[in-house]
Amino acid sequence: MIGKNILLAAALCAGEMSMAIQFDGTLTDKLPGWSFKASKPKDGLVYNEFEGYYPDKGGKLSSAPIRIGERPSGSFYRVRFDAKAPERSYWGVDFFDASGKLLPDYYGVIHPGDRAGYEFIIYAMGKVDSMRVFFQSNRGIEAWNLSVEPATPEEAARWCDELYATLPPIDFKAAADSFQKLPRTAEALRTGRPWRVVFLGDSIMQDAFHSQFESLVKREFPKSNLDYIISMRGSTGCWFYRKPENFQSYVAAMKPDLLVIGGISNYQGKDKAADTAAILEVAERARKELGCEVLLLTGALSIDTRGKETAPRKWALEADKEVQKMNDFERLYSGAAKLDIPVWDMTTPCYNWLYASGKPYEFHSRDYVHSGERGKQIIGRVLFEYFRTAQP
Repeated sequence: MIGKNILLAAALCAGEMSMAIQFDGTLTDKLPGWSFKASKPKDGLVYNEFEGYYPDKGGKLSSAPIRIGERPSGSFYRVRFDAKAPERSYWGVDFFDASGKLLPDYYGVIHPGDRAGYEFIIYAMGKVDSMRVFFQSNRGIEAWNLSVEPATPEEAARWCDELYATLPPIDFKAAADSFQKLPRTAEALRTGRPWRVVFLGDSIMQDAFHSQFESLVKREFPKSNLDYIISMRGSTGCWFYRKPENFQSYVAAMKPDLLVIGGISNYQGKDKAADTAAILEVAERARKELGCEVLLLTGALSIDTRGKETAPRKWALEADKEVQKMNDFERLYSGAAKLDIPVWDMTTPCYNWLYASGKPYEFHSRDYVHSGERGKQIIGRVLFEYFRTAQP
């Protein structure tokens, strides 16, 4: 079996992956190219460049590198494996560019229980040259039979549909004029003009990016040729991206046609007016200097603010102090209106769903801030509802 793994890995090194790669049997650091890295928490916390400081998730077993080759735009991959864990654990993908630079990662959930089969679809940006699948747990995790193979956008959309069908549905319809201030992006969606969409923000924007909403948009607009990019740093907002050197590396260097700014880290809790001004500054600078269209998103699904009571009930922003800390609706909307920049409210439909769901925190999340695959689907469906309004 190990010989088979080596042959497949060698075949992939020749160029873009066009076949499945398979690691059979028990997955351990004894396999060629695999490694295990013990965690080194400080005061119970570890730092992840793409999440920030969060409770330790445990040691990390990583696969041999899987080369997919850089592509003109992003593409989808199907990941399958069996796993067994005594507590909620994690799996994910580290992405690397051709120079070996680590790119924003993907994090998912393995639920506690007996051995079970898992199947996921992931999206890899065009500049991803190789990936590395990992498994992570504080109390140990067993995994077997990992395979990675290319998937089509149609297959990715069906995977989204199948997962979404197992969830309480969202009750949301985007305003018909959501794309009124994004005419060039709407035209690109309908005609197939190449268009680069850059997501700027934090790990919540990363969850939105990895919701696979891209496949739903492609199905709705079959001619579309959108290239999606995630540009982010954990626990980071526009108070950081507004600095000239950071604007250059995180925004200008990405060459957006549409810049989407969002997340929950734009507000540091000290001076909301200044933080909102930073968002508007980055947005206006991007539009003027880069000539791109700009879209602002309010904070999507993140911290579960229900407390111990998870029975279905209505959500109200006025009563949710935690969500209020992550947004500045009045100043953001009024400031964006003066600049003629659209704002899409991700907060209300996401938290309406959470409070109405009646599901416990562990159902949709992977930790106390971030979504698992189920929560990502909710974020993705809300985004898609906005995108579909670009239809004439």
